[in-house]
Amino acid sequence: MKSNRFFALLLALAMLLSMSALAESVTLTDMTGHEITIDEPVTRIVVLQPSDAEILCALGAQDTIVGRGTYVDYPETILEVPVVASGSNTNIEEILALNPQVVVMTTMSQTEEQIAALEQAGVKVVVSSAQDIAGVYTAITLLGELVDKNDEAAALIADMKAAFADVAEKAAAANVSGKTVYFEISPLPYGIWSAGQGTFMDELATLCGVTNVFHDQQRWFGASEEQVIAANPDYIINDMDGVTEICSRAGWEDVTAVKEGHVVLGDNNAMTRPGPRLVEAAQFLLNLVTDAAEEEVTPAA
Repeated sequence: MKSNRFFALLLALAMLLSMSALAESVTLTDMTGHEITIDEPVTRIVVLQPSDAEILCALGAQDTIVGRGTYVDYPETILEVPVVASGSNTNIEEILALNPQVVVMTTMSQTEEQIAALEQAGVKVVVSSAQDIAGVYTAITLLGELVDKNDEAAALIADMKAAFADVAEKAAAANVSGKTVYFEISPLPYGIWSAGQGTFMDELATLCGVTNVFHDQQRWFGASEEQVIAANPDYIINDMDGVTEICSRAGWEDVTAVKEGHVVLGDNNAMTRPGPRLVEAAQFLLNLVTDAAEEEVTPAA
């Protein structure tokens, strides 16, 4: 009789331990539809994309990051984390040396071969792929699940939605419709790249009451000088510190943005990274277009 009770207690203990282990594991589906199960709390992450790192930090999970990609540089405290080569130069050995449980990467800057090499070494790979604002919300939810910050993720998304709604309301009150903006992601020496519809930049323009001159294009694409000149944007936002170079380009002197001094440097990478700082980017663009609108209606002294 006593032995039966003993075995019953052992069985109950085993079940409790099993349930505890299941509670600490996480199963999620990344943005490529790949299901990943991690059998323990995630405490060691190498994150290769700046936007994903910014999301993790905004969720209060910076302490889980043990390695960062080449261009991960925000917030400033992340600079204390060891750097690994990323993108086309991703170094698998460097990553594995940091003993991560998970590597977070994107489809845009990594390859299937790199993912396979990491998984073969026993490292879980979570892929994000945010192109538009809805995708940013999905990435936030995904990374919140990864680090057990679901409530924080929901709160961050709610805050972003509220901030975007406020920007849209102020833009409507400012009545800046009819104006156009051109986003230059890379400067002329590297080949001009810009944003079309289906991107968060295009959506930021709409939020702020203006039109992206390349709304008729799809996603991220290579543009020509002739296309930009023909589009004749009212505002130009450059993210590569190329304002002077843009204003000195031959043939661009009659572009409205150049003539009126509305060529500006973007807001410190916030405009080009699909993360929480898109709120700052929206506010930056709103300030640009509303300040310009006030200039137009202010009588000359």
